[in-house]
Amino acid sequence: MKTVGIIAELNPFHNGHQYIIEKAKQITKADNVIILCSGNYVQRGAPAIINKYERAKMALKNGADAVFELPVVYATASAELFARASVAFFDRLNCVDYLCFGCEADDMKLLSTVTKILYEEPPTYRQYLSSATESGLSFPKARQYAVIEYCRETGISDPLSVELLLSAPNNILAIEYLKALKYFHSKIQPLAVRRQGAGYHSLDTNARFASATAIRREIEQNSYQEINAHIPANCHNALEAADKVFWKDFNLLLGERLIRRNDFSDIFGINEDLSNRIERTKFQYITVSDYLELLHSKNYTYSAISRALLHLCLGIKQQLVDEFIGNGYHFYARLLGFRKESGILSEIKEKSSIPLISKLSAFYHQCDESARKMLDLCIGCDHLYRLIVTDKTGRHLPNEFENQIIIQ
Repeated sequence: MKTVGIIAELNPFHNGHQYIIEKAKQITKADNVIILCSGNYVQRGAPAIINKYERAKMALKNGADAVFELPVVYATASAELFARASVAFFDRLNCVDYLCFGCEADDMKLLSTVTKILYEEPPTYRQYLSSATESGLSFPKARQYAVIEYCRETGISDPLSVELLLSAPNNILAIEYLKALKYFHSKIQPLAVRRQGAGYHSLDTNARFASATAIRREIEQNSYQEINAHIPANCHNALEAADKVFWKDFNLLLGERLIRRNDFSDIFGINEDLSNRIERTKFQYITVSDYLELLHSKNYTYSAISRALLHLCLGIKQQLVDEFIGNGYHFYARLLGFRKESGILSEIKEKSSIPLISKLSAFYHQCDESARKMLDLCIGCDHLYRLIVTDKTGRHLPNEFENQIIIQ
């Protein structure tokens, strides 16, 4: 039995995700597709637009055989940690043969060349990186500059091709996946599939495949007719009916978190400099979007600041994240849903080095300390998401112990 793993946010599920699933099966001849999905919060530093169960259900209707949840500390982390933790998860399952990811360039030779530079960090590259960071560039920009200059000096690859490669968000994430596979000496084989349609940040809804960014914008404006062509037909009704959550729904919560603190440096993703910057400006806070603009600078990207503020809202502390990483990243496999005709769960139960959670309450009361700490954090963040939705809708919603695994 062959299995391909896909790491995705499904925020929301759209035709591009369906395309990747189909191409992954077609190229690898895999029997099963496992998706590792961000939960109720995503990597750009924001709440997911609809809850994790609805997104998992859409994936299962469109080719996925099982959907697992990536713990919130990794789902909302930098690209490097997001990728490393995701690969670690698939490695721990011991039954994933391929890792499939979409990117703007499927040139594995060029991707591998850049991956090698970033993984090994040769002295010349480090010198360029140090110079760029000292000049005040943000780390992503400094790293891009260092790789390009290293390639120009060594002739190892065409600098223009490298610059184009590193200018695309999904290429950068693909490189992080390749780095993570090297880091763990993983036997999982990488498979790059070229993205189709609009670019990652494009707001064009006339392209063959619209970006998730464009789809989310239309959803926020209730323009479902604009996006129906980009969403599988079997998801239209569910997407329109689902409760929607946006960063702006956390406006009051973030303001409360800001005024109750004088020091923010214990929060995951907030260093001393950013903590001081937040302390100086916290009483200028009005909304999340306004505050992101206020804090943004050449040293801090919008995504990095957004993740930091989200971690503040969720109470995710650096010390706890370091503890999770130090203890092996993962302590369980949280199943969101599966297709009952697939045999993948039996194989996972047989081969996985981490326990599969089939009933949360039963596992919670007998798991070890590390698993309990991670579950407490993840469940707490999910309960907060639930409260936001409840406040918007005025309806009672099931909590994490009441939600059932989806079976298709």
